[in-house]
Amino acid sequence: MAELPHAWLLRWLKVNPEPRLPEGTVRVFHAAPAYLTYRRALLGLKHLAVVMGTVIGWSFFGKLFPWFMELPYARPAIYTVEAVVWLSFLVLLPVSFFVVRLDYALRWYVMTDRSLRIREGVVSLREKTMTFANIQQISIQQNPLQRMLGIADVKVETAGGGKGSGGGDPDSGATEHLHEARFRGVNNAEAIRDTLLERVRMHRDTGLGEPTELITDTVPLTGQAPSLDAARELLSEVRQLRGALSRGERRREPGT
Repeated sequence: MAELPHAWLLRWLKVNPEPRLPEGTVRVFHAAPAYLTYRRALLGLKHLAVVMGTVIGWSFFGKLFPWFMELPYARPAIYTVEAVVWLSFLVLLPVSFFVVRLDYALRWYVMTDRSLRIREGVVSLREKTMTFANIQQISIQQNPLQRMLGIADVKVETAGGGKGSGGGDPDSGATEHLHEARFRGVNNAEAIRDTLLERVRMHRDTGLGEPTELITDTVPLTGQAPSLDAARELLSEVRQLRGALSRGERRREPGT
């Protein structure tokens, strides 16, 4: 991976631009490019709301507090505060878009044969690992703006059910629970959901056991492993031997 233009900032924040990949990693991917557009659109709407609120607030300030406007230094004080507010806004505007871009670049989704891992965040780094054996529910969430951009979120929930606060939702500001994780802004949500469901079924079909008990991708789910064929052949031979012994005992019985 080539060094990013903001690599100096990552070194200062002591953030590794690439995640530590666990053993058995089978897939590593990012959010779709449209997710960056989506985050920028949300941020732009928030800034627009701040501008409109500031303009409306200053417009009605004099009408709400007429006694303040009659003070000798009222207008210079208002102009000074207004200048500070607008200057702060102009400084924070590019910074906020830069943080969104950096968050997109550092968002990683990792799948292994036993678990999934999601890493997100810049200043507040969040990393969640969930085993397929504990996953209880997988759903797809999509709002109108995401639908227009062709992206969606895949929400994964595990057993435990505790609703303590985890990481904040960068899209809506809501709190993400400790027992849930999201593949945010992906353009193949159905395929990711189907892959997760398949791996969950594989773990449950094998008794949620150790790695040696897991079904690998080289053994079809509908096929028969060689060990299973041998076991069935042995069972058939045991049944034939038992039947032969039973017929021999009946022949030795008196009166036959």
